Amino acid sequence: MSFPPDGVRPPLQARSLRTLERILEAGAEVFAERGYEGLSIAEVCRRAGVSAGALYTRFEGKEALVRAIHDHVLSELSAEIETLYAPSPEWDALAADAFTERAVRLLVEHFRAHAAIVRAVVLRAAVDPAMRATGTRAVQAMADAFTARMLDRAEGFAHDDPEATIRSTFAMVFEATSWDVAFGSEFRASGALGPDDLGERLVTMSRLMLTTPAA
Repeated sequence: MSFPPDGVRPPLQARSLRTLERILEAGAEVFAERGYEGLSIAEVCRRAGVSAGALYTRFEGKEALVRAIHDHVLSELSAEIETLYAPSPEWDALAADAFTERAVRLLVEHFRAHAAIVRAVVLRAAVDPAMRATGTRAVQAMADAFTARMLDRAEGFAHDDPEATIRSTFAMVFEATSWDVAFGSEFRASGALGPDDLGERLVTMSRLMLTTPAA
């Protein structure tokens, strides 16, 4: 954590840093499985193999621990997004239409692969302003990575301002996928085709947004 949240005392030694990493990884597991209400200090300590005293050396309490877990998780998710959208031969070989499909599917698959922790983060951030602010910055970084890659095919999009349209496309895909992951298919509007059609619909809508000239 480059900028530790309030209530977190950063380690100064390598051994302490490793202990902190174990705590955060264990905490992320419990948070993903049980959410904020179900997360207990005792269970995190058990999974991390540390004493409660060792944990309280770094964290003032559960609130500080959860915010640190949140920052840790978002850092890892953001790093994964940057890797997914880094330049590669796979991207170079694609025309605009296939490029768009790959970009959208990667984003949907990324959030579904991390569905449990994304659900916990979204639900807690809804009632925690500090976590919501950190989450906003992380989403912005993800949007930047997505946009930077998509701009490689800007000449294939039918808009005078392709960057704005790409960012709108990211927002649509991110918001739809994060809502679906957080609340499940029972919260979908009536008429959805089924639990596995969201990615298909988002690919279709993204193509329309990027390749249809503005009115």
